[in-house]
Amino acid sequence: MREFDIERMYRLFDELDLPARTRELIVEGLRRPARWLRPNQCKAPRELCCPKMGFMIHVANNIERAAANSYLYDDEVIAYIDSPFELNVKYQGKNNRPVQYNWRQGFLVLTQSAIYLDDWFAQSSLIAQCKSNPGRFKREGVDVTSPPLEAAASAMKLVYRLRKAEEIDAVAARNRDYLRSYLVDGTKLPSGFRSDLADFFRSSAFATLEELEAAIPRRDVDAFNCAIANGLIVSDFNRVFVGDKSRFMVFRDRQSMETYQQAHVFDAQVHAASKWDTAEIRTGTRIVFSGKAFTVAVAGNLDVLLMPDDGSEPLPLKVSALAKAYKKGFVTVTSTPVDDRAIQFLDAPWRFVSTHAAKEAVDKLDLLERWERGDRSLEVTEAYSDRTYRTFRKKKRDALSAGTDLVAAFLSEKGKRGNRNPRLNSNVEGVLKKIFSERFESLRGPTKWEVFGEIDNELKEIGEKITKTTFLRRVRNLESTKTIGSREGEKAAYQAKPFYWVLKRDTPVHGEYPMQFVHIDHEELKIEVVAEETGESLGRPVLTLITCAFSRRVLGFYLSLRSPRYLSSMAALLDMIRRFGRVPDEIIFDGGADFGSRDFKWALSFLRIGERPRRTSACRDGSLIERMFGVSQMTFIFNLFGNTKLRVKGRQITKKTDPSSLAIHTLVELYDGLEKFFFDTYDKRRHGTLLMSPRQKFEIGMDRAGKRLGRLRRLDQCVPHIFPSVKGITRVIDYQRGVHANNRQYRNPRLERPRFDGVKAETRCHPLDHKRIYVWVEDEWYPMFEVPTGPDENTSDASVQACFEEKRVLYGRTLASQQDANAEVAGIVVEMQEKATLREKARRARAAKQGPASNSRPRLSASAPKVDAKGEGSTSESMAERLRRLRQEGYRGKRYP
Repeated sequence: MREFDIERMYRLFDELDLPARTRELIVEGLRRPARWLRPNQCKAPRELCCPKMGFMIHVANNIERAAANSYLYDDEVIAYIDSPFELNVKYQGKNNRPVQYNWRQGFLVLTQSAIYLDDWFAQSSLIAQCKSNPGRFKREGVDVTSPPLEAAASAMKLVYRLRKAEEIDAVAARNRDYLRSYLVDGTKLPSGFRSDLADFFRSSAFATLEELEAAIPRRDVDAFNCAIANGLIVSDFNRVFVGDKSRFMVFRDRQSMETYQQAHVFDAQVHAASKWDTAEIRTGTRIVFSGKAFTVAVAGNLDVLLMPDDGSEPLPLKVSALAKAYKKGFVTVTSTPVDDRAIQFLDAPWRFVSTHAAKEAVDKLDLLERWERGDRSLEVTEAYSDRTYRTFRKKKRDALSAGTDLVAAFLSEKGKRGNRNPRLNSNVEGVLKKIFSERFESLRGPTKWEVFGEIDNELKEIGEKITKTTFLRRVRNLESTKTIGSREGEKAAYQAKPFYWVLKRDTPVHGEYPMQFVHIDHEELKIEVVAEETGESLGRPVLTLITCAFSRRVLGFYLSLRSPRYLSSMAALLDMIRRFGRVPDEIIFDGGADFGSRDFKWALSFLRIGERPRRTSACRDGSLIERMFGVSQMTFIFNLFGNTKLRVKGRQITKKTDPSSLAIHTLVELYDGLEKFFFDTYDKRRHGTLLMSPRQKFEIGMDRAGKRLGRLRRLDQCVPHIFPSVKGITRVIDYQRGVHANNRQYRNPRLERPRFDGVKAETRCHPLDHKRIYVWVEDEWYPMFEVPTGPDENTSDASVQACFEEKRVLYGRTLASQQDANAEVAGIVVEMQEKATLREKARRARAAKQGPASNSRPRLSASAPKVDAKGEGSTSESMAERLRRLRQEGYRGKRYP
C-alpha cells in the first residue's frame, strides 16, 4: 500500500492538463464528501478508516465497500475519495424532453495515467436502469454505458466508468477484508523478518503459507499476515483464501508466481479443459486468452465479458468468437466455478420421485429380467402382458445405449398426465389481473370475499364467471412479500422475507476472526432494584452490552438507571478496553440517536473503529445481540427477587405479588451478579451453535488469525480523549471551590490559584470512575477529584458506578420533591389566607348585629378588630389612631402594659 502523496497528485494534474475548475472540485472533494448517506430499509452505509488517504471513506453498500478495499490494496491507485463533487448531466429524455440533474457519483480514482469517476452497480441493477432510464443508460450486448455521464465527465477531462460488482473477485475481496486491519493499524514488521524471508526464498521459489510458517517457527502469525497485506510476500489473492494455509501459495517474486501459474496450474488443467464446452461458460470461469489471464465477469447466450487479472479494461467478446479461439488453441481454461446445481443434483430424475414410485420401477425391472429368462409363472404373466414386456425391453435397450440409469428409465410418468393448459380465457385473466393489482393490493386491505364480489360483478358484464375454488387458489398463489407490503406496509413485508443466513456460500456471516465485528445495544432489564441507603425502589435498570459476533463472547457492559444514552455506550466501550485491552475493527449498532452523538463518533474515530449501522426496520440484523439479551434475562434475571415477568399478565398482579414490593437487590449486587454470569458462567458454557465455549472460540480464533497487535489499546493511554464531555462542554473554575459538574464539586490543588479563577475550561467526565473529571487548562489535562461530603465506603468500580447512578436518580427525585414542597407551602399560605378572610367576615356580621356604639366602655384587647367610625374594619389604622378615636368616643380605660 502506497500512502497518498499530495505532491504526486498536483504533478498528475499538470500531466493531464486539467482545467482549473476540475482541480478546484477535486481539492474540495478531499475536504468533505458531496453526499451524506443515511441507513434505510435496503442498505446500511458505513464509514471505513482509510490508511492510504488518512481519513474516513463513506460507502453506500457492500459493493462499494469491496471496491474501496480494492483501491486500498492497488498500488496503481494514487488516491481515491468517495462522492467528490456533483456532476452536472444533461440529456434528452422521453419525447425529446430535456433533462438536467446533478449526479453524485461513487468514487473519484486517481491512477498513474488517468483520473476516473467510478460508479459501482450489480449487473441486475444496471439492466433495470437501462429499462427505467433509457436516456441515461444504454445496453450494448452485455456492456452497459452512460453516454450523458461520460460526456459530462469528458468535459472536465475525466473518464467516467460504470463498474460491475462481478468485476471484484469474491476470494480476493474476502482476503482484503481479512488483512485490512494490518493496514489500518500501520502494523510494523519485526526486525530481521525480511532477512528470514530472503533466506527461505533463496532455496524455494514458491511454497504454501503453512510451509513458510513452519520454516520460520520463531515468527508469529501476525508477521506473515502483515507482510502479505503490505505486499512484501507475493501471493495470488484471487485463487485461495489466506486462512486456508495449506493451499494459499506464496512466491519469491511476481515472475515466480507467473511461472508457477503457467507450469503448475495452466498446463495441469489443459487435459481437463480439453472437454470444456463453450456452452457452459458462466460467471467466475478463469481462462487464459492469448497469454493473458481473464475471469468471466458476465456470461450470456451471445456475448461474454472478460475481466483481465491485471486490472485493465474489460474485454467484451462474442461467444462464437471465443469458441473459435478455443478450437484453435488460443484459449485455456484454468478453473471453473463450482456449480451448485451439480452439487445439489437439481436435474437428477430422482428429485421428484417418491419411495413408492422408485420401488415400482425396481419391480418392473426385476419382472422384465425374469420374463427375458423365459419365466412364465403366474406372478410374471399376471403383472403385465407380453406386449408390455416388449415395450419394457425396448426401454431397457434405449437406456443402455444412452448410458442412463436403468431404474430411472422405468419410472412411472403418471404425474405428466392431464391438461396443463390455462382454463381461463384472456378476458377473464385480464379482469383478475386488473382487480388484484388495483383493489386487492392496497393499504385499504379489503377482504378476499369483497374482492371476489367485485370480480364476479365485472365478469357478469362480459358473460363470464369463476368458481370460489379457482379464486381462492389464485389468492393463495398471489401471496408474496410484494403483496404483503402493498396491503400491510414494508415492516410486515420484512417479516415475510426469507432469512439470509450467509452473505455468500463460502463466507462466514459473523466475520473471520475475533472482534472483527462487535454488536452494541441497550435493553431495559425486567427487574427492579432498590437504593442501598433508603431501600426505596429505583425502577428498572438499562443494560448496555457489547458482544463479539465471531465468538459470541461478552466484551463489556454497563448498567444505568436512566434511559439509553451515549454516556452508557461510551462507558461500555471503555469497559471493553479495560477488560480485554483491544478494540474491534467495526462496531454494529442500530439507528438510535445516542449512537449519532458527537462524543461517541469521536471516540470511534480516535480508536480507529469503523462504523457499521444496521438497516432501518431490519430487526434481523441485530438478532445476535438481541438473543444475548434474551438469554441473560431468562437464565439469570428471571431467577432474582423483584423480576417483572409477572407484569406480562397485569390483571393477575396483586399487592402481595407486585414486583415493586418484592425488590431487594441493589444496583451493586446486580452488577456483581451480571459480571459473574457474563465472564464466568456464560463464558465457559458450551454454545449451541459453536459447540464450544465462547472463550474457547475466541482464543482459537486469535491463535489462527493472529493477535493483531495494532488493535491493542490501554485505557490509561486513551485518557481523556475518549471520555464524554459535560453538558455545555466547558465549566468555569473557582480557584477556591474547584469545578462543579455532575451535581458534585471537584478540586485539584494545582488549580487553586487566583490566576485560574473564572477560566472556562473544556471538561470531560470519566464514565467508569465518577470521582474524577478532567479539565483542559494551559495545554494540559488536569485531573479533578471529587470533594468527599461524608464517609466513603465505596471502593470497587461497581460500587462507584452504582453510587453515581443512584445519586443521579435520587437527585432527580430531590428536585421533584422540592417542587412538591414548594407547591405544598403555596397551598398552606392560601389556606391561611382563606381562614383569615372567613374570620373577618364573621366579625363584620357580629358588629352589624350589635348596632351603633353605646356609652359603656368597650374593652380593648390586643386581638380586637380595628373598627372605623362607620363600624367597619380598617386594615390600615394604626394603634395610636385607634386609641385617639376611642377616647373621642368616651373611652377612659387604662393602657395595657
